[in-house]
Amino acid sequence: MLKISIKYIALCCVAIGIVSLALLFVPATTFAATVQTGKCTKNDVQCVIAFGNQAIVSRQNALTTLGGKVTNQLNEGNIGSDQSAALQADITTNQNNLASLKTKIDGETNAQAARQDVKTIYTQFRIFAVVLPRDYRLLHVDIESVLDGKLKKLEPQLQQSISKAPASEQASLNALYSDYQQQLATAETQIDTATSLFPTLTPANYNTDHATYTNNLKDVKTAETAAHVALHQAAKDLHQIAQTLKSGKANTPTPTSGS
Repeated sequence: MLKISIKYIALCCVAIGIVSLALLFVPATTFAATVQTGKCTKNDVQCVIAFGNQAIVSRQNALTTLGGKVTNQLNEGNIGSDQSAALQADITTNQNNLASLKTKIDGETNAQAARQDVKTIYTQFRIFAVVLPRDYRLLHVDIESVLDGKLKKLEPQLQQSISKAPASEQASLNALYSDYQQQLATAETQIDTATSLFPTLTPANYNTDHATYTNNLKDVKTAETAAHVALHQAAKDLHQIAQTLKSGKANTPTPTSGS
């Protein structure tokens, strides 16, 4: 019999659900897209400085929130230490750069110079437009990658258990197992596709070749979603296999693509 607890299967499904829920918290890329220092009078340097500081604080807070989510996923075992370290390093780099910019803005005595400094928040750092959407999406893909690895490790055990099942169950179980393997292979391909494109999602590419940047971002989203769907189907296959072996029933439905 297959020694995979229903609790374990439930945990796999929960991990998939985490990805779905996390998608709801991807920051809007259009938030704070323009510099609105026009509310300050031409020579009011303190007004411009205050505006810049407020913009920096909102981005620092958003990065801190992301860092907390990364830590939570690491503690839950949904991502690995290397994946967490890479994301946290990017968060820290951006926070340090924003802190340095704040120091520069605070030291300005000319409103025009302060405005130029504030402008770089939007044109150079692009925390809301590029960094946060990219890093949240990378976190999702990291979760999917770890989950795929966990499901992949079950294949030898599944094969052994299915081979010992009654002959009357073999056809349905083998169909489910074949689909299970196919779904994991699909997920891995899509994860690799998304992973290969993440390095292109930079503020510089956003600025210099926005059309290509937009296409790459679209491809990342498509690949990540496809990986999610495939993993969800694989988890359903696993659940059906375990239930069939546990109950001894031979009427497990044959999986259909996209079911």
